[in-house]
Amino acid sequence: MRPGLVLAAGLAALAAFAAWSWFNRPVAVAESWSGPFSSASFAPYTRYQSPINDDVPSEAQIASDLRALQGKVLGVRTYSLRDGLDAVPRLAQPLGITVTLGAWLAYLRDPQNVAKNDEEIEALIRTANAYPDTVKRVIVGNEVLLRRDLTPAQLIAHIRRVKAAIRQPVSYADVWGFFLTHPEVAAELDYLTIHILPYWEDEPVPLDQLEAHVMRAVGAVRQAFPGKPILIGETGWPSLGRDRGPAVVSTVNQARYLRQIADIASRNQLDYNIVEAFDQPWKSIHENTVGAAWGILDADRQPKFAMSGPVTEVPDWSLRATIAIALGLIATLALGRRLNGFAAALTLALLAQLLAFLAVTTGFHTALVSFRWWQFLLEPLRIIPPALFGIVILERAAGLLASPARASLPERRAGSWLGEALILFFALYATIWSLLLAVDGRYRDIPDVDFALPCIGTAALVLLRAALARGRGEPIAQAFSIDGLFPTAGGFLARPGRRDRLVACLGVALLTTAAAALVGEGFAVVGDDFLRDHPSFAAQAPLVLWAMLSNREMLLWSAMQAVLAVPFLVSWKLQQRAVAPPMRTSADRSAVIRATEL
Repeated sequence: MRPGLVLAAGLAALAAFAAWSWFNRPVAVAESWSGPFSSASFAPYTRYQSPINDDVPSEAQIASDLRALQGKVLGVRTYSLRDGLDAVPRLAQPLGITVTLGAWLAYLRDPQNVAKNDEEIEALIRTANAYPDTVKRVIVGNEVLLRRDLTPAQLIAHIRRVKAAIRQPVSYADVWGFFLTHPEVAAELDYLTIHILPYWEDEPVPLDQLEAHVMRAVGAVRQAFPGKPILIGETGWPSLGRDRGPAVVSTVNQARYLRQIADIASRNQLDYNIVEAFDQPWKSIHENTVGAAWGILDADRQPKFAMSGPVTEVPDWSLRATIAIALGLIATLALGRRLNGFAAALTLALLAQLLAFLAVTTGFHTALVSFRWWQFLLEPLRIIPPALFGIVILERAAGLLASPARASLPERRAGSWLGEALILFFALYATIWSLLLAVDGRYRDIPDVDFALPCIGTAALVLLRAALARGRGEPIAQAFSIDGLFPTAGGFLARPGRRDRLVACLGVALLTTAAAALVGEGFAVVGDDFLRDHPSFAAQAPLVLWAMLSNREMLLWSAMQAVLAVPFLVSWKLQQRAVAPPMRTSADRSAVIRATEL
């Protein structure tokens, strides 16, 4: 093995390690919080349990989860008395944890829910009366007006029934704006439980505006209902999932939010409840990845971060780096044997480390955001094609960098049919996913990570081929086409007729659906609160435009699609030039004009 190749591989590995270390260095978070939280939403379902499929926690598990929260929270909020949750007050009592006890009220038009709702109310009354020292207050229903499960009159009937039967204060919980819309419900309550979730607002709120937003919401409710006690029943920030405009999702931002909200509440004497104690993977059924990642502790009951000091976004980055650097070294040494010159070897080694980083990141991310059985089955489909594409790109790059004596035609074309098939796969994947984002994107992940290797790998190969063509004095237009990326003698894209239509359609579809996804992101802010606050089109239009442009994750996704569209559009344009009729002479044009005039 040539010393130059080994040296190049080693230098690229060192550069990769430096990059891994730099991008995963702990992030300084100025805010800190030393005390326990006032309260946290308590749902003791583990990673694979769910109330939807009746896989519910045991009493021993509930007790263990309460012990895990001891010292971290002063109280917990429950949402139902089913699934053994009526035992929470009894189990919390010896731990000194107070309980805000909730009854879950479901969609009343389903006849089965009439009896279930009555059972919930009866259990709420019974449990509250049995543990008056632990159950400090109760909540009758959660966001049933938001979901339109009950009418205000139906909800009020349940509230009055509970108030007549217990001594604790009685409330109902919903998004803060719904109390302004339904003052008749607020009038029945001993205290108001309002949800303030800046991430989920129609107009998402960035972290640097958190305190102003919280105090504005609390102030609006106080002004509408003077003297009525207020509990911020849900407030929090997700650590994983899609961004919403300027509301950027990350572990660092979740740490910053929780530290800030605790401090804001302390300084302004606000009663609050964090949503939630533990990550709840089952919630991905309704809200995809972002719904599963609101916990103070993760699904394995481990803290995501400390409440003071810097925060590391990817705690297991050293494991990922070790795997990626090893894969990059193996690929470099395996494919670089036919290269002459240190510059060519170093180019291949750096590209190998880049693609290995992207492949490993894709694999770990896919495992992290897979919660349901069908997602587990789809994991290979999300991991294997990008990995194969990375191998094809490296093989193609090695062929381009090899000297003419060492790079035979068969070697240059090896794997091109696979690269051709994979670039078609990714183009179709991106187009379909963007359509889904355009029509129903609020809870849908933006797959930047899945698409990073195909996009960056394609761009790197295009630039490499263009640079080599320029150095040799050759036309560089062909370098940007699919034919230039993956030259084949008889592949699918080389078939006459079918090729032109498919290439044109995919190129246009990638750009069109990318734009559609951006438009969909803009109109995702249009909801009841948005229309109430901005009734005129003149006020709405700039905010919708801002929503389209303020989500960096969506902009990146659209840019990725545009990058992938380039080889398709260039191939289409070159093919049109190849089949265009020759330019007519001046005499020919004059004859055509005279014939037209006659």
